[in-house]
Amino acid sequence: MRKQILMAGALATAALLAAVPAHAQSWRTVNSARQSSGEETLHLNVEYGAGRLNIAPAKKNGLLYEAQFRYDEERFRPVTEYRKESETLTLGVRSLDKNGIRLDRSRTEQARADIGIGAAIPTRLDLQFGAGEAAIELGGLSLKDVKLSTGASETRVRFGAPNRLVAERVKIEAGAADLRVEGLGNARAEKIEFSGGVGSTVLDFGGQWTHSALASVQMGIGSVTLRLPQNIGVRVDKNSFLTSFDSNGFIKRGSSYYTANWDDAQIRLTLDINAALGSIDVEWIR
Repeated sequence: MRKQILMAGALATAALLAAVPAHAQSWRTVNSARQSSGEETLHLNVEYGAGRLNIAPAKKNGLLYEAQFRYDEERFRPVTEYRKESETLTLGVRSLDKNGIRLDRSRTEQARADIGIGAAIPTRLDLQFGAGEAAIELGGLSLKDVKLSTGASETRVRFGAPNRLVAERVKIEAGAADLRVEGLGNARAEKIEFSGGVGSTVLDFGGQWTHSALASVQMGIGSVTLRLPQNIGVRVDKNSFLTSFDSNGFIKRGSSYYTANWDDAQIRLTLDINAALGSIDVEWIR
């Protein structure tokens, strides 16, 4: 855990900061927003240590972001930064404890962040989430690159609508996490990378596929469920130790596994799997 816990977003010249006391004396709620001002691209850093994190497209057009944070003012202070010259946006809650954060579950359960991301600006998203619960909806945004790291958490990531751009990469790193990612086909990514330590993961590759892609899955100890569309060609290259693999629906050729439609498919997904100990299950979806 970093000494400084940041959380997504940015300050604006026209930022709205409204602090409203919560029920407990030490808790505050802060609202913030910024209008876009001709940005060609945006590098958005989102880092949140513990609590409840919700991310979705902004509800209003023309916004760079909108956010509401609930935090313990005895332990944290809000941080909002926007660097126009580098078009970098960071919005966070920083610890007041120079020795770092000592997590108290009864307190962190009350912490909450609701972040809306402007959909029109091409964005590179770097999101780091520590402990707690996260619901992240990235569908319909203009994402050029996505990097998401999560620790001991229950995290749900969803691409509910097609990305407005072709993304260079979607990279997901999970620690001791319960992780579910839905609609990876809608991410329109050229590369999809997942690495996990300990936990249970569901990777759903559904969505509107427009081009072929490469994906890699690296897993330590745990289970991965791959939800694969029936209407694209899929190839799996597997290097695993003490890991079971559900090959139902595949035809083995040499050391690789192929779907029956691989040779004729216009869109293909190539999966490179490296796993140590656990299970890899496959579910076929329409």
